Amino acid sequence: MSLINLEFKENLRLPYLALLVGMFAISTSAILIRYSNSEPLVIGTYRQAFATLAFLPFIFKDRGAEISSQSNSTLLEMALTGILLGAHFSFFITSVKETSVAASVLLATCHVVYVAILGKIFFGETLSKKAIIGTTIALGGILVLFGGDLIDNPGNFKGNFYAFVAGVLAGLYYLSGRKLRRTISLPTYAFVVYLFSFISMFTVVLIQNLNYENLPISEIRLFLLMALIPTLLGHTMQNWAIGYLPAYIVSISLLAEPIGSGLLAWLFFQEVPSFGVVLGGLVVILGLYVVILAEESD
Repeated sequence: MSLINLEFKENLRLPYLALLVGMFAISTSAILIRYSNSEPLVIGTYRQAFATLAFLPFIFKDRGAEISSQSNSTLLEMALTGILLGAHFSFFITSVKETSVAASVLLATCHVVYVAILGKIFFGETLSKKAIIGTTIALGGILVLFGGDLIDNPGNFKGNFYAFVAGVLAGLYYLSGRKLRRTISLPTYAFVVYLFSFISMFTVVLIQNLNYENLPISEIRLFLLMALIPTLLGHTMQNWAIGYLPAYIVSISLLAEPIGSGLLAWLFFQEVPSFGVVLGGLVVILGLYVVILAEESD
């Protein structure tokens, strides 16, 4: 193996590590949402407001030079990506409120199917035989993991539908991010995208006249935690990794979210995992491992 290939593989370790950290961070999202008593759109608005402010120092550092250097079409794409993210959060948070954590997380993570297919169509990303096998194994593990729960306790149909829509929107968001992150730094990308996700949700909050003022300090703490852990540590890690890895690899890593969410739901809400949850989790991990090996062998 050549020195260049060795250096390339070495450089890929950090993106994969970022995916691992982001995977665990995002698993806390549904749990934190469940603890909040606020309206879903209010939760999303505060969450993205705090996340946007966290990146403001990076923008001040270069006085917004990178933003001002972007073409109008690129800025428009970033704004639309932010709106997609805001819509995803709106539907996902609503689904967590209206159905089980299992149903919500499962249906929201199904976007991997759309990313794999659309990534090949629009970005020419190839799916090797090993990658296809790994994807199939991982999806099969998800079905084993939460299939029984969806059959026995389907929850609120509207909540399940919202989770499905959240998954579709997430797929579009990741595909758009993959294209933009090729030329735009993470701080600039995150600031603009998070800003427009905040603006889009806050606009709906104002239109619907939802209560977002005079909230208890405990709610503000929850919103801050959502911004720091699943958004900044989770989604930002993925946004960084997506600049180096194919979109479907990043999305497949999210298939592990139900494992983390399931374990946390067990810890905080006494949702005891069944044998199917444990077995399904192991199958998902196996699928992820196969996909990563397939990517490294290309």
